Amino acid sequence: MTDKKETIISLLRSTGRPSMEAVIARLEPIGYFRAGCRGHHRYCGGMSDHALEVLEYMTGHAPEGTPRESLIISALFHDLGKAVRRGGRYHFGHPARSLAVLDECGLELTRDERTAIGCHHSRNPRHRSCALRNLLHSGDCWSTGRWKEAHPYGF
Repeated sequence: MTDKKETIISLLRSTGRPSMEAVIARLEPIGYFRAGCRGHHRYCGGMSDHALEVLEYMTGHAPEGTPRESLIISALFHDLGKAVRRGGRYHFGHPARSLAVLDECGLELTRDERTAIGCHHSRNPRHRSCALRNLLHSGDCWSTGRWKEAHPYGF
């Protein structure tokens, strides 16, 4: 097992969430640890690097009191759907595919985690009221080099 893979699995287990082992068991068969991201981190294992970078950003910028397990779950699973091939029952975009995989494994998410993962690219003002979603979006943009998209005015 690679160091990255071990780190991700250890972080996921540290959340103590019921059904997390079912999700961990699903990661290898869908290719999570080997997947790259389209448009950024386009290399074998790029998705894992991206997820860990997003987690690093979120951990360093999270408001006091933000649950650590919510940071881990949203950062490491926000692009999970990119590892799942579109088609069949997965005909929707990668945020919705991410939630579908987590739901199939029985992982219960908080409302904020579900909003963050499912709406991290949303431009809908209603979704911007979720602090975890905003933090995830900023971390995603930081990791992909699209920082100006998240903060066009430099703040």
